[in-house]
Amino acid sequence: MLWQYKKTIRYLLKKFGWRAVYNFLYIKSFVRAGGEGADNRIGKYILPILKHFPKLKPYITSYPYTIEIEITNKCNKKCLICEHTYWNEPNRDLTFDEFLKIINCFPKLKWVNLTGEGDAFLNKDYLKMIEYLKSKNICVYLVDSFDLIDESKSAKLIQLGVDGIWISMDSANKEIYEKIKIGCDFDKIIKNIKTLLQLKKKYKSPIPELCFRYIITKLNLDGLSKFVEFIAKLRDDYDLGEGSKIEFAGLLYFPEVEHLYLSEIPKDIVFETLATARKYGMHVDFSHPEHSSKLPAMHLCSAWSEPYIMMGGYVMPCCAVLMSNKRDFLRKYSLGNIFEQSFEKIWYSERYKKFRALISNPSGQVPILCQGCRAFNTLDREKKYGVSSEI
Repeated sequence: MLWQYKKTIRYLLKKFGWRAVYNFLYIKSFVRAGGEGADNRIGKYILPILKHFPKLKPYITSYPYTIEIEITNKCNKKCLICEHTYWNEPNRDLTFDEFLKIINCFPKLKWVNLTGEGDAFLNKDYLKMIEYLKSKNICVYLVDSFDLIDESKSAKLIQLGVDGIWISMDSANKEIYEKIKIGCDFDKIIKNIKTLLQLKKKYKSPIPELCFRYIITKLNLDGLSKFVEFIAKLRDDYDLGEGSKIEFAGLLYFPEVEHLYLSEIPKDIVFETLATARKYGMHVDFSHPEHSSKLPAMHLCSAWSEPYIMMGGYVMPCCAVLMSNKRDFLRKYSLGNIFEQSFEKIWYSERYKKFRALISNPSGQVPILCQGCRAFNTLDREKKYGVSSEI
């Protein structure tokens, strides 16, 4: 790992100091593999132990040092696969004071994914929030369509030392891309990406590393290999970063996107995509694209160690419960509200402790927030033990 990230380590040490290097290596070593920018290089060796002793999990996972925060729920696009297109939520931003209140609840914070069900750059305080986090040498990862990241914003992101950006990009074909991501201009997106990469070269910065997330639907199923080729050619011209990768993810199901949903990805397409990735030396992952019954057993889940703070301060156990177009349900069954009491009180509350213990119990009910999880198999436990509406 030290060799793979040698340019990044050298850059962080020179510009930001030892603490920035320590946090970067810590994140690459321990943050679960599903987190943006994480490799879980050391943490993955703990999984075999937890597989045999799942009840140890609540005791070896301490107070969270990684979180995800919803920055805004405003968006100027109407993407076919996004719940935002189909809801009636009032538009609002997370204020900077609210942001500070959240961050101050996590004294040992090492990693933050600034995300949400909107375009974060519509929040006028977004760059100010990033600057605050980087002033504390906290690793920052963003998820973005690159629609609003112009030259000035790109320069600021590089100068602040943002660690990585996950680009939501669902096709290398202009027509298909714009059919899925209504309101986005394919040519503009590519121009913005190349501008950031040119500025990275100008500033001699290996970060932010750029990764790409491609949501698989019936509209773009045939384009996976072509997308790998497209990003490989981009990499040949520019430095995408030492941790650059492509993630092909299954569509998160809710009724409005049923006509686009695939419960299983044909094996020939998977094999073709992986073969193309090997040909070009690209790092490719497939993330929960299969039907729930083929997902890992629920008691292996550790996603709850990375809380998601939803707009309004509602605490979710992880990001997997999002993108289901049931915001009222999430608020009703949230584990607490960080603007009404400290996160420490929420984390150590009886309900949250029971929640963590229940997930790790193979013979326990399924917590209601976890029912139908898109990352782990809850179906078997639901059939045998039911769903807990209290936890």
